[in-house]
Amino acid sequence: MLNQILRQSTVHLADGPFAVLVDHTRVLDFDVKRRFFRQELDRLDEGVRRDDLTIRIKREHVFEDSFRELHRRNAEEMKSRLFVVFEGEEGQDAGGLLREFYIIISREMFNPNYALFTTSPGDRVTYQPNPTSHCNPNHLSYFKFVGRIVAKAIYDNKLLECYFTRSFYKHILGKPVHFTDMESFDYSFYQGLVYMLEHELADMGMELTFSAEVREKSFYLPFML
Repeated sequence: MLNQILRQSTVHLADGPFAVLVDHTRVLDFDVKRRFFRQELDRLDEGVRRDDLTIRIKREHVFEDSFRELHRRNAEEMKSRLFVVFEGEEGQDAGGLLREFYIIISREMFNPNYALFTTSPGDRVTYQPNPTSHCNPNHLSYFKFVGRIVAKAIYDNKLLECYFTRSFYKHILGKPVHFTDMESFDYSFYQGLVYMLEHELADMGMELTFSAEVREKSFYLPFML
């Protein structure tokens, strides 16, 4: 009932009678959260004039050409209105070419030739960083570029055909990863963890020891504008 009221309201959530819910988002459904997020982005751009950013790329080299055109742009430039020109093709980008660009480049992100991502063995659908990505000498620059593309698509309210594992989403958001996140990644391993948590190790008749390695610096992907 509450979410239905909020979906029909024309008042910004942060300014209305339910403003307290901004700090208690667990009770809000996804549509209400998304609407609030878009409203907050609009507020940031209120009264700000954005220049146009035109990129010229070839269809057969979408990833490399886009990387060349965008990876050195700063945060403010990335907020500009993006226009795409495919070389050798006529026509103005009235929105259709931009949508097509996001679809094509989101597929190229997972091109195995770049060795950036690998599918989760649990479902073969979601993706996570490839532990052997270092075979690509540009992998760190490419990872940062992918993050900027994801952020730009969110900023532009465009869809990307990319689906990451739950643990990777948590890593991007800086949230702690829980053992339950292993369920979609490696179900057998997850079942083993659950079994050990639910049973006394002394009753298993096994001599088990555990150790943990702590590193000073954790791997970080700058998935932000």
